[in-house]
Parts: sequence; C-alpha cells; structure tokens
Amino acid sequence: MELTGKSCAISAIKEDVLAYPVAEGGAIPNELKEFTKGMSDKQFSGKCGESWSATTLEKMGFSRLLLVGMGKTEELDLDAFRKLGGTAVRYGISTKSASVAVYLPKFVKIGDPDAARAAAEGAMLASYRFTRFKTKKDDIYELPKTVVVSEAAECVKAGVVLANAQNYVRGLNEVPANLATPASIAEEARQLAKEKGFSCKVYGKEEIKKMNMNAFLGVAQGSVQPPALVVLEYGSKGPLVAIVGKGITFDSGGISIKPAKGMQEMKYDKTGALVVLGVFKAAVELGLPVRLLGVMPLTENLPSGSAQKPGDIVTACNGTTIEVINTDAEGRLILADALAYAAERKPDYMISIATLTGAALVALGRQCAAVLSNDDKLSQALEESGTRTFERLWRLPLWKEYSEMMKSDFADLKNVSDTSEAGTITGAIFLKEFVGETKWAHIDIAGVDMINGPHPYLEKGASGIGVRLLVDAVSGLAGK
Repeated sequence: MELTGKSCAISAIKEDVLAYPVAEGGAIPNELKEFTKGMSDKQFSGKCGESWSATTLEKMGFSRLLLVGMGKTEELDLDAFRKLGGTAVRYGISTKSASVAVYLPKFVKIGDPDAARAAAEGAMLASYRFTRFKTKKDDIYELPKTVVVSEAAECVKAGVVLANAQNYVRGLNEVPANLATPASIAEEARQLAKEKGFSCKVYGKEEIKKMNMNAFLGVAQGSVQPPALVVLEYGSKGPLVAIVGKGITFDSGGISIKPAKGMQEMKYDKTGALVVLGVFKAAVELGLPVRLLGVMPLTENLPSGSAQKPGDIVTACNGTTIEVINTDAEGRLILADALAYAAERKPDYMISIATLTGAALVALGRQCAAVLSNDDKLSQALEESGTRTFERLWRLPLWKEYSEMMKSDFADLKNVSDTSEAGTITGAIFLKEFVGETKWAHIDIAGVDMINGPHPYLEKGASGIGVRLLVDAVSGLAGK
C-alpha cells in the first residue's frame, strides 16, 4: 500500500473514503453534519472502538464517510491514532475502496507530528497481509493508497518507515522452519545489509568453534542445519548500542521435548533475531545518529542422536561453565555466548531481546513484555519508549537472591533453577552473568511475539513487536 501525507481542507479531499476522528462527546464539523443526520448516540458517541459510516451520494470529493471514536479527550494517547489509521485501512479494504484519507484535526494533549506519525504506523500495520503461500489470491484485496491529512504531513514518512520495518519482521517470522533456516536468515541479513549499506559478517560453524562458543554449539549439535552467527554494524558516530537477538529458527525443546499441541508456533522463536534486522532497516532509513552493533545467533533446537542431553556441561566463550538441566531452556545458552561476544566490544549500552520464557506470558499475559536491567536509566528509557510506541514494558527485579537459584553443584551455573518459580527473572539472571560491567537490559517478548486474537491494527500471527520500541529507545540513547 502506498501511504503519503498532505495538508488540505476537508473540502479538498478526493479519496474514496474520509476517515474522521471524533472524541467522546465531541463535535462533528459542519461540512460533515449533513451526512450524519440519521445517526443516534446509540449508534455512535465517539467512544474508543466505535465507528460509523455513511455514503455522501457524491456531494463531496469522497464517496464514503467513516467516523472513528477516539474516546475521552483527557485519556487520549498516541495509540488512539494508530487505532484510527488501522480502522480506516481495514474499512477501506472491507469496502474495496481505491483510496482512504485519514483526517487529523487538532487534539488536546497530542502534538500534530506525533499524531501524524502514529496514524501512519497504524495504517501501514493494518495493511499487512501474509499471502506468500496462498495459491488462490483472487479474494485477497489490497488497498492501493492511503493519505494522512495533517498540518504535520512531513512526519508521515517516519511512521511509514517504522511500520514497514515491523511488517518486514512479521513477514520473515511467518516463514516456517523448513524454509527459514539459519543459513537462509543469514543470507537475508547479507542482502539487507547490501541494500541498505551497513556491515554484515556471517560466521559459520567452524568459526563459531574457534570463538569457543560452546554454549551456542551445544544447542546446535542436534540439528543437521548448521548454525550461523550474524554480526551487523551501522554508523560511525555517537554511543555504541549493541542489540542481541535470540534466533532459534525452530524450537522442539530438544531432548526435553515440548508437547505436540501448539508446537508449530515455535517457528516464532526466531523473533528476537529478526527484530534486530528490523531495527537496522529502520535505523538506516531514518538516518539515526548512533552506532549500532547487532548480534544474531541462529540455530535450530532439535532432538537427535547427536543432540545435547540434560546433565551435559558446556563452557561459554567467556570461560563460564554451564550445567544443562533442561535442553528446552536453550535460548539463554545461545544468548550467553552472543552477549559475551558483544560485551567484548565494550558498548555504551546493550539490549537483549528474546522469546525467552513461557513464564513471561504467565506473569504478564499478552499486554506487555518484561524488562529486566542492571541499569535504572536504561530501563527507564526503554519503559518510556514502550509507552510512546504502545509496545509496553513492565520491569521485574534482578535481586541477588535470585542468583543463588542458578548456581550449579557441578558447574558455575545451571540453565534452569530447581523450582518453577520466577522463571522470567531467573532466565534474565542467567544472562546477566555474561554482560560484564556493560549497562544492559533484557526484554522478554515471549508473550507478545504473536497475535492470537482481535487487535486494532495487527492481524493474527507474528506481531513484529520490538522494532518500533527499540528504534525509539536507540534514538533517545543517541543523545545521551
């Protein structure tokens, strides 16, 4: 879908559909009142989630009017504008319209630039459809064009860049494991780097061995697909921010095998690594004044005659020994080596992102991700970015008492504790042992990596959540 911005009066709009936002109890412009004469308060009152449509009988430049409820003015936030853009695009698709205009009058509390960008994000995210494997596409309608009408029309471009980067991640993440192998994702990273002009180095199995990344290799040894370590670099000025993403292209649990029900969703266990790619794509297109280091450990986790076994002890590249109690706690093993590798570069900030623990879903549901950090300012910056992007975070503690739970009788650490308590925290406590003195935060996206129910602007399937959050956070860190 083509999405642009422009500034004009309602009377100058020539798109098929005009989507107009109305706050709860708010007024409707005089030029639109003619088309709302038969509308009652029971049909539409401006509450968040409400919408109402009418035809204009060609009395205006547009043929359909869509009123979208924004809720109470005093409770208005940026996500209301994402919902506005998403609702408008979905209506345009449902009516098979040729074009949609999303009109943004001034609202209290929300600045024009932020509202325009958010509306563009919602519109682009709602336009996404994953149809790669559909052989019959005649009944799939794609809206050709949307316009965000705002006095800050120039800010629409940033929203398009951010949403497209998120959609890029969604599309890659939906590809199943028989096609999305470590090698294919590494090649995708190479192609993106070539296209966008940043550095990409791919290390194969033998090179990973030479780096003594035995925690990573232990996970990989059960699969016939060779592992890959992808290292991305962008920028030459500003603070160095390292982003390390978990890239398990399929997670069966290994010898500690998962139940069959829902196992197909384990293709999404590569989300963290793909978010790294999305962040780099957006960073280049936005020209962020920051240095980025991206580290993506990629492998499958499968059971076989050569697979890692419970009780095995491996040595990570920083010399830490790890007793593997549960092979299904594999993400922290590959991240251990990746974090230690990134820490050697002495970044100013380091952020790991992963579908790490099912406990995150139990604790927080699908409304937000968990963040855990050894630095208050970094955690606060991420939480504030989460609020702005509506990719919300909730901080959990890293108290020293939790570290005791991860000590092994036979090695320095074990990869899971002896109890089922505090699973998200103990997973992050494990990772903390590999970051050294670096200012570090870990984001556990296990509850938000996919959408499995109704959402205002995201379809069922891979969510791509994390891209806009990290781009916003990195932008802020660039000035610190």
